[in-house]
Amino acid sequence: MEESEARRRAEEFGRTLTDRWDEWAFELGSWATPAVTGIYGFTWYPTARDELGRQIRVGGNWPILVDRQTGACRVVQGLNEMAALKGTPGVRDVRRSEGTARQPRSNGG
Repeated sequence: MEESEARRRAEEFGRTLTDRWDEWAFELGSWATPAVTGIYGFTWYPTARDELGRQIRVGGNWPILVDRQTGACRVVQGLNEMAALKGTPGVRDVRRSEGTARQPRSNGG
């Protein structure tokens, strides 16, 4: 599948994720997935401005993935999948060891 067809499918899929696709003037951007072959990745973001002229912001819009063989579309399923697609380590639970815990401040003495 050519990227242009994948982009068309991603936009069609994106329109099912929000009823404000046209109102907020969403656009697709290419999203590199270096660690995985066989998919196209697209970010999607609004380009419209609010009544004060500020860029409209949307949270939680994970990139859209399009399978190059089947054309099936879906969104990235969380931080660990996003990291895997980028070829970076997944999310880790980082905790301070007792030796590096913050010590209470003393009051001048």
